[in-house]
Amino acid sequence: MTETAGLDINQIFCSYDNPRGNAETERVIRTIKEELLWLNEFGSFEEAESRIGAWIEEDYNRLYVSSALGYLSPEEFAQQWVQTQEATSAGAQI
Repeated sequence: MTETAGLDINQIFCSYDNPRGNAETERVIRTIKEELLWLNEFGSFEEAESRIGAWIEEDYNRLYVSSALGYLSPEEFAQQWVQTQEATSAGAQI
């Protein structure tokens, strides 16, 4: 990981032998462009930043299902994962 000068942004590199390493990121960026950026005009950078953040939290994480997540939204997948971990921990304590 390298930090971009003064911007507090960390760049992560995937390995050369992983052709899908960047595909998921590119797909999310494309979805943001198609669903939000290309359909709206923003009055300022702050407005764009706020709307993108809200869209990710409210729409993408709650509504977009993914085949990679068993056709669950990211939020549903995370909830299911937590429940599985809790059930596993409870079973191990008995």
